[in-house]
Formats: sequence, C-alpha cells, structure tokens
Amino acid sequence: MEWRKFSAAIIRTSHVHQLDSNNSIQLFIYLDKESDYAKKLTEKFLQNKDISDLQNSDIGKVSSNFFKKLLVISDCDKLFQGFLTIINHLINFEKPHQKDERITEAISFITNHQEQTLKIKDVANHIHLSESRLRFLFKKQVGQPIQSFMLWLKVINSLNLVLKGKQITNTAYDVGFWDASHMIRSYKELLGVAPSTIKKYEKDLKIISCGETNFYTFRTEILKDWNSVKPYKIIDV
Repeated sequence: MEWRKFSAAIIRTSHVHQLDSNNSIQLFIYLDKESDYAKKLTEKFLQNKDISDLQNSDIGKVSSNFFKKLLVISDCDKLFQGFLTIINHLINFEKPHQKDERITEAISFITNHQEQTLKIKDVANHIHLSESRLRFLFKKQVGQPIQSFMLWLKVINSLNLVLKGKQITNTAYDVGFWDASHMIRSYKELLGVAPSTIKKYEKDLKIISCGETNFYTFRTEILKDWNSVKPYKIIDV
C-alpha cells in the first residue's frame, strides 16, 4: 500500500497502520470506541473508510499556535480542555442532560475504591439502583459505558504507579486488576502496548499521566483559542 500524506486524520478503531513523522512532532488523541465522542466521529468521518483526511474539516479553524501550546503543557486540566476544544471543532455536542446526583455518587464510589476489584453490581447496590438502570443512566450522563470507565480508571492509575517504578504485579493488585496478566491485556487493548513498553518509552518521551478528575466532567468550558478569556460554550452534564 502506498504512503499517504495527512496534516490531520482520524483512524478507525483497530485499523492497522504505520506513521512516518519525518522527525516532526505529532499529537494523538485516543478515544474509547464505546464513548459518544468516538461513535459520533466514526459516523461523521469514517462511514466507508478506515482513515479520513481532516484537512477540510473545522479543525482547520484551530490556530497552529493552539497546537504548539498544547504540546508543551503539563497541566492535566488544561490538556483535557484543549482536547475537548479539538473534538468540539469536529463534532457538535448535543444538548446536555440534567445532572443525576446518583451518577455523581457512583463515580465518587468508584474512584474512592480503586484498590478493590469492584463489580458493576457493587456500584449499583451502593446507590440503590438496579444494575441495568445504572448502566443506562451512566452511559446517558457520562457518554461512556460504566465498564469502560472503570477499566480506563484502572489503566491510568496503574500507569502512575508504573512510571514511579512499582512492579507490574504489585501495581495490578493495588488498582483492582485480577492479576498482572489482566492488567497487561487491558493495556494492549486500550493503549496498544504493554506497560513495560510504556516504561521503556519514558526514557525518550515526556509522559504525563493524569488523575481521575480528568476522566469525566460535569461542567466543560470550551475556548476558541488559548488567548480567549471567556468560553464561547459551557456544557453541563
């Protein structure tokens, strides 16, 4: 297959591909394939394609200075808002749902019991909902299935420990994986690489692992660019 040039592109989940950066800096955004963001992007740009060129999309309205600043920022909240700004230029957010306090409590319960092998029924029992109702409300409110949310939380929190030098086996138990094999499989499924590989990359790359506050938000402020003082869109979910 011939090489193709892209200034910006979106790639279908699990599509095998290679990238030649030509010694330039690249920005990647990985999304859970079950999230509303990923599904809307796929529907809009990848109906009959594995890779779609975004050159003529609204992403071109984002200044190059915006991307340059995003590449050097270490603050997790600013990174998170920056990524949301990019996504917002590609797809439109739907009218937000009214916040459900039970889902807020469910997220709090999950993040406060990360060392345990929680099951969805444990969370459902805590907030006095049936498991099926919890699954429905969580997806509606957060935009991501609860099982995906719980797995992502384990992966990112374990990454924090791995980067600090903790052994994979001990890390797996500390963040609620069944064992080291479960943790490694989850990394390969979500990130495409094993935790040991990420640790090896740390010598040459800048790796920033953010805490649980960046996995969801009930209030999102979208800026047009880094120089904006006031948001042009506020989303409460």
